[in-house]
Amino acid sequence: MPTDPVPANPTGRPIVFYAPHQDDETLWMGQVIARHALAGRAVHVVLVSNGASSGARAMINGDADSGWWGGYHYPPREGYVPLSLGDFTAARTRELVAACAQLGVPAERVHLGRADAPAPTTADLPGTVTTAWATQVLQSWAARFAPQWPGAGHYTTWWGDDHSDHAALGTALRTLNTQSPAAFGDARWLVKPEQRTAAGAGAYGLPPASAAAIVQMARRAGWCYRAWQPRAGCYAIGYHSVSFAGPEGGTPNYIVGG
Repeated sequence: MPTDPVPANPTGRPIVFYAPHQDDETLWMGQVIARHALAGRAVHVVLVSNGASSGARAMINGDADSGWWGGYHYPPREGYVPLSLGDFTAARTRELVAACAQLGVPAERVHLGRADAPAPTTADLPGTVTTAWATQVLQSWAARFAPQWPGAGHYTTWWGDDHSDHAALGTALRTLNTQSPAAFGDARWLVKPEQRTAAGAGAYGLPPASAAAIVQMARRAGWCYRAWQPRAGCYAIGYHSVSFAGPEGGTPNYIVGG
């Protein structure tokens, strides 16, 4: 019988985590997401870009060397067709949905872009995140919850991040937090460990009773990004793209606000 804790049925104010790309929710937010899910919050994860800018597609298609794989892929020998841009971004989103499940967020609470977009797909998302687009996405989700929960939580990446997509989301939320405190008063920003000396940043504390389970949930979410089974549409895109040493090693998440 499983002994891992199971997220409670969601109650109370929802909390929305905005991920610039597929994997950011696990790399920088995983422990925070898992803690809120286990506490019974209605946790939502919103993907804000299609993830097309990743260099991992060239690696998987055999056009670039992969340090993680240990050389070049050879699709004909490995039994798959090189990925089109659409196939690549869709595969990235499948990794995201699988990772969110490990964090306690079911597929029906993983969303793409604006809350008011009709049946969006990954292809409908932009390739890069601008502050204007991020603002639209944030405002749409605040409006979605406003009738019942005007004070929903909004968490995203830090405005001082060295990646422009991350910084755009953080900047948009920071501005809305100042201009519309009734809707965006519960705002937090997740900071990369290498930027943890940023003003106001601190390690996100975990309750002792569930800390080990939360760390393991984040670690397992990371494993979803290393699944390699091309015939099943799994290409380990996350692990080809970035290091998952943080989730693997139980490195704390770092947060500004709260």
